[in-house]
Amino acid sequence: MSKSTLTTYLLWLIGGWFGMHHFYLGRDRQAFVWWCTWGGFCLGWVRDLWRIPSYVDAANETYEYMDWLTSQLRNDRKPQFSLSRWIGQLVFATFCGYLVLCAIPETLNPNIVTLLQFVLVPFSVAVAVYIVGNIGDQTGSFKYSLLGAYGALLILREPTAIASVVVASSILFQTTKKYKRQIRPQRSCCKRFTKLAFGGLIVMCLWSSFLLYNATVTTSDGETVYLHEAINHFFESPFWKELKNVVYELIQTGWKIGWKNMYNEFVEALDPQGETNAYKVLGLPKGVEREEITKHCRRLSREWHPDKHKKGKEEAQEMFIKIQDACSTLFAIHKKRKH
Repeated sequence: MSKSTLTTYLLWLIGGWFGMHHFYLGRDRQAFVWWCTWGGFCLGWVRDLWRIPSYVDAANETYEYMDWLTSQLRNDRKPQFSLSRWIGQLVFATFCGYLVLCAIPETLNPNIVTLLQFVLVPFSVAVAVYIVGNIGDQTGSFKYSLLGAYGALLILREPTAIASVVVASSILFQTTKKYKRQIRPQRSCCKRFTKLAFGGLIVMCLWSSFLLYNATVTTSDGETVYLHEAINHFFESPFWKELKNVVYELIQTGWKIGWKNMYNEFVEALDPQGETNAYKVLGLPKGVEREEITKHCRRLSREWHPDKHKKGKEEAQEMFIKIQDACSTLFAIHKKRKH
């Protein structure tokens, strides 16, 4: 079935960052690269805007395209050096190398970490170089890209020197470039999607490993905490427990008064006017009279005035400001409701 240029542009516009238009044209490797890097870090997605017509011609195997490709093969010509493709190899291979490097758990035995770095980082770089190099009508040797990656690593003996590994792998790959001699028959859409999904699963596992084991957050005290520990503490935090209670109460309210009325309860729970929080700051029950609020505001303002707190003056000033804001909020709400 011939591919439509209009459909390709629509897919480019709707899901171009995820490579939908490339998948439609049978350019699965490029679709995978776009999915991993959000459209080649947006730049590749923009470049596709004027490259799509040539991609469609190749997918439809038009007479002009096939005549040109046949002449290249007949004369045994090698593909010309493409700066954009080479930059794509460097960028994607660097991205994959650092992703694998960051995904290796730092909590493992240092010897195991080093071994995994020496094995997996150059392998991921070689795979990335090979994938970009085999997009479209060009191909090259995976063995040479692998040889370049591991060769550079053996010379440098430093798995974190990813830039040098990437350059060596891509240069050796360039020496093996050629045009594909056979147009492979299209596989079924299901098989193609399964293959892409498997590759995507690997990438997601690497990201998950990085976020769970190596990603950190910094507290207000300057302490560094692993993200997985912070997540565990979050589920034990007062905020999470209070959130669970609010959700539970909303569900119970929905069963009692009907799901249509639950929307009003949900909006109230969000406290868009800050009324609930204001009552909480002042320590007052909701719905008290204005006179009571005024009396309470005056008492708390005197109690928390910064001049009365020589020790802990900053804390007192912060509390004093909160009290003033809460009083202003409730006064404004009462005035609005009277009118």
